[in-house]
This record gives sequence, C-alpha cells and structure tokens, in this order.
Amino acid sequence: MSKYRLYHTLIVVMFLGCFLYSVYTRTPEGFIVTIIVGIVGIGLILVNHKLNKKSET
Repeated sequence: MSKYRLYHTLIVVMFLGCFLYSVYTRTPEGFIVTIIVGIVGIGLILVNHKLNKKSET
C-alpha cells in the first residue's frame, strides 16, 4: 500500500469514527465535533493529495 493511500485511509477512518460518535450521541457538541472534524479531514486529504502529486515531467 502506498503512503498516499495509507494516509488517505487513516484520515477517512478518523472522520468516520467522529461521524459515528456524532450520530450516537445526538447532542449539539457531537454536531460541532462532526463539522470541525469534517473541515480538518477535508483539509488533510487535500494536503495529502498535494504532497503526493506526481510531477508531469
């Protein structure tokens, strides 16, 4: 497994865990956690993609 796919998988699993926490708690705090983790997760995926982008030379 490449480093890119490993990091991508870990980021997605982390977001899924926080999303499930939000669904099971059903509190305003859980909703806020989901929004924050979603923003951070999308940012990490974009950074991971940018760092591992292959140059076209």
